[in-house]
Amino acid sequence: MILRLDGQGWSLGSVEAGHCSAATKAAVKCALEVASEFDSTQIIVSMLGDFVVLEGFVRCRGDDELAVDVAASIVGSEHVHNRLICRGFPKRPS
Repeated sequence: MILRLDGQGWSLGSVEAGHCSAATKAAVKCALEVASEFDSTQIIVSMLGDFVVLEGFVRCRGDDELAVDVAASIVGSEHVHNRLICRGFPKRPS
C-alpha cells in the first residue's frame, strides 16, 4: 500500500475512505516492521503536520537511510524527517 499526502494530511486518492495522518503513520510503522534488512524495534514514527518523523535508534550506519527509504516509499522523500541515531555497531554476518 502506498499513500501519498496532500498539504492537509489526507492521503491523495483515499480521502473518500477516510485515510488521514493516523493511517499514514500506521502504514509507515507496518512497512518498517516488515523490512527485514534492519531492526526497526527502536524506531518511533510520529507525524508533524504532513511530515513523517523517524526518531530513535538503529543498529548501524546505513540502516537510517534504509528506514528513510521505507518511509519515503509511503509518503515521498520530501515528507520524511530523519532524527534517527546510529549506534555504530557492525552489521551481523548473514
